[in-house]
Order: sequence, then structure tokens, then C-alpha cells
Amino acid sequence: MRALAKALLCGCFYYSGLTGLIARWFPRHHPIILCAHRVVSGEDPFFPGILQERFAAELAYLTRHHRVLPLGEVVEAILNERPLPPGSVAITFDDGFADNFHLAYPILQRYGVSATIFIVFASVETGCLPWPERVAYLLQHTQRTRLEISLPEPRVFSLASQGERVEALATLQTLLKTCGTVVRRRAVEELEESLSVERDQGMMLTWEQCQRMAQTGIGFGSHTLTHPILARTETAEVEHEIATSKALIESQIGRRVDYFTYPDDNVCRAALDAVEAAGFEAAFAGARHVGQTPVDRFAIGRTPWDLGPVSVFAAEASGLLNGLRDLLTFLC
Repeated sequence: MRALAKALLCGCFYYSGLTGLIARWFPRHHPIILCAHRVVSGEDPFFPGILQERFAAELAYLTRHHRVLPLGEVVEAILNERPLPPGSVAITFDDGFADNFHLAYPILQRYGVSATIFIVFASVETGCLPWPERVAYLLQHTQRTRLEISLPEPRVFSLASQGERVEALATLQTLLKTCGTVVRRRAVEELEESLSVERDQGMMLTWEQCQRMAQTGIGFGSHTLTHPILARTETAEVEHEIATSKALIESQIGRRVDYFTYPDDNVCRAALDAVEAAGFEAAFAGARHVGQTPVDRFAIGRTPWDLGPVSVFAAEASGLLNGLRDLLTFLC
């Protein structure tokens, strides 16, 4: 009900033209950094993303009412407390899915805007999905109608319907995020053995695609080597995941990698220290906004890209939703 009310309210503002007027007359004075993962051609409960046509409409909105800037320009201004044009926005993607090249990149080019893609090195290197998406792929494509697992704890799941598979996916991903790296790796291997699904192919970027995009202004950052949950990982491994990913991505892209994002927005002291020691200029965490001061250069906030209607996305980008949240907080 709450989501429906938000969609209806945002729709009224958007289709009456008020959202655009607010963006023009009362623009945000701090930038936002948008975070997406995938752009998709159709709805998929196992692999949610921004619908391709919706992404195009949202970029049209951003370029009409906001200033879409390269991430580096926004970060430099944030760290140096230098003002940017009102309503400034930067665009980022996490993980490095192939649809970033096939679907998102042509639309970015059409509107003449840049983005930064934070890649999981091992997934681009091998073509294998990061573990959360690997679990999704297994559950989506298995012919099995029942699953028994022993790790991370004994569980039995019915997989007879798509709805049951989606529920199993949510439960398994939540459970696996609480595990250490070794247990999680063994659990995923157990799932692969039990569900008997061939390896996914063509779902991750290739280095050739990364290099081609880099030549036209798309930036690249690190999202670790293997997408671990850093707070559940030994310090030495955290340092290896962060520092080595930077060096290896730089060797493949042929450009400096200055920025880092934490898998699952999971930040811990060891990760913060490792990011600084590895020589990153800045890193991004899960906080929604970047307007707060002082700014922690290794935990700069990003705003999740809303997967709902364009009207809700526009309200988020314009700051309208923030204003409504603040008003409700004040009134309550």
C-alpha cells in the first residue's frame, strides 16, 4: 500500500509537470550518485533490472532537467567542497553485467552522458556470474522440483513453481550473506551439484567490451575480485580482494582505477583501511545521500536507481521524495 501511494503521488507530480518545474526552480544543491546494476529487455524476477525503454526515458529526463556529470568530476567537487551546478547527477553500475554494454551503453551514447562501471574482476575474467547471481541462475534453470541443502544450514525447499523458486532465492541469498567465504563457496558448490545446471555464459562483460567503452569515456572501478561479504571475511583476504582487484583491472583496462564500491554495501573497518592502503581516491557505500558533512571519502553515499515507474525515479532524482520524507518526519 505504501509503495502504491508513493507511485500515485509521484505520478501526479510527474504527469502534471510539477516534478520538472521543481527540478528547474528548486534544484538540489548537492549532487546525487545513482547506483544501478542491470538494464534488461524484459521483466525477470530472478534478475531484476531497469527496463530498457524505461532507462531511455529516465536518461531523457535527466538530461532535460539535470546535469549528468562524470563520476570523477562529482567526487572531486564533493571532496574539495566545491559547488557543482544545481541538480548534478553521476551514474554508476555495479558488478559488470554484459547488458551494461549491449543495452545501457548505446542509450548512454545516444544522450551523450558518461557512467562508471564497478566490476567484479573474477566474473569478467572467467565469464562466471558473481555468487548471488549464480544462485539465481541455478534456481531459475534447474529441472529439479525439490532442493535439500546442508550448508549454510540444513534446509529443504520446494521448487515446483516460479514463486517458490523466487522465495528460495531470497532465503538462500540472505543466509549466504551471513556466512564466511569458505562456507559460502562450499554452499554454492553444493547447490551446483544438487541442481545440475550448466554454466551460465555471456552474462558478464568481456575485457574487449570494457576496453571499447573506456575509449569512449565510460569509467571503470573495482567491486573486488570475487564479490565477498567483506565484514565476514578475514582481514588478509579483504586486503587481497581490494588491492589485487585494483591492480588487475588497471592492467586489463589500461587506465587508472581510482574508485571502489563495497559488495552489498557492506562496510567494515578492515575494508575501509584496505581501500585507503590500496591507493583508491574514494569509495562508495550504501548511504542514500551525499549532502551530509563531513564527507568520508571512503564511504560516499549513493542513491539506488529506482526500478519502478519513471515518475518515481524523477521524484527521487529531483529531491522531491527527500522533501516529502523530511516533511513527514517533521509533521510526525
